[in-house]
Amino acid sequence: MATPDLLRSIQDNRIDKVIPESVYDSNLKKISMEELRRSDPDQITDLGVTDPFPLFTNEAISLMRQEFLNRDIFLKYTRYSYNSTSGLDANLRGYVKDMDTINCPFIHSAWNHPLTIDLINKMAGVELEIIYDYEIAIVNLSMKSEEQAAEERIRFAREQSLSGVSNGEDIPAVVGWHYDSQPLVCVLMLSDTTNMIGGETCLRKGLREGETTEEVIPVPGPSRGNACILQGRFIEHIAPKPLGSSERMTMITSYRPKNPLTVETAILKTVKPEINWSSRYSDYYAEWVDYRSEIIKKRLDHLNSTIKTRRVNHKFDKEAVMDNLREISKYLSKTYEEMEVPDEEWRKIIQNNNRK
Repeated sequence: MATPDLLRSIQDNRIDKVIPESVYDSNLKKISMEELRRSDPDQITDLGVTDPFPLFTNEAISLMRQEFLNRDIFLKYTRYSYNSTSGLDANLRGYVKDMDTINCPFIHSAWNHPLTIDLINKMAGVELEIIYDYEIAIVNLSMKSEEQAAEERIRFAREQSLSGVSNGEDIPAVVGWHYDSQPLVCVLMLSDTTNMIGGETCLRKGLREGETTEEVIPVPGPSRGNACILQGRFIEHIAPKPLGSSERMTMITSYRPKNPLTVETAILKTVKPEINWSSRYSDYYAEWVDYRSEIIKKRLDHLNSTIKTRRVNHKFDKEAVMDNLREISKYLSKTYEEMEVPDEEWRKIIQNNNRK
């Protein structure tokens, strides 16, 4: 016969058997910026990258794939990857919500769901929000059609790079070595990885004193429906082309700090329309300016509120206000400076324009 204590425990939903948060934290590996030797004064969290964690179910992934692989959606929004090193890869961006039209309601709802946001915040260790609509659920696709000889070259290059023989420049990739333009990203696996060899994201650690070659380390590859979070703005990384699988599809959503007063380092280096073929000129720049303007308005509102509060007490801190205005001015200047295309950049754009 059950004891009163056992019955009470059952009726209380067995809260006495809840796994402590310390166990969760100790078993989920997170690599810090310091461990990666990539610490930066402008980083938004100490997190460098997480191990894969479950984010969406198989059923949810199937619905997502159904939406973005719709013939009309796919053909309208997909472009060749501008920095693929293997030539048969593509990006699908700005398709979930196009101006006021939500083309993919399930994907849009899934990424904006409060439970999704809460989990990503917990994993990142900071309160975040999606940076803007164009950066919801970007899809990177590897459309492999190479023969066995090419697969062997890929395997050899990866083994060489991860064994320390090279610096990783010879890894055939869906997306080549780069820093993200947005502060932090969540990378979700959409493909069945059962037979996939490689394909895991690789990072470059910072140099120790006296070193000349940066160490390349792989992040454990997530299975379908699992994700990892990466502070890609300050960590150079690559998405290698996998072996043993007909596809590699990942979905990436980009984030910024929710607090508008937090240092926010988004740039346009890898995403401006002149460079990235999947950024539609009028749409992308409009969203960029809109989001930056909103941040500026919020910072000015906070400044005005602070001044009004202090004025009641007849205390005006001139130096603090001037410092604040300088930061806002710097942020505004950065907004239009990132939209500029210098001559050196144009040369690379022209050189890159004729390849697929």
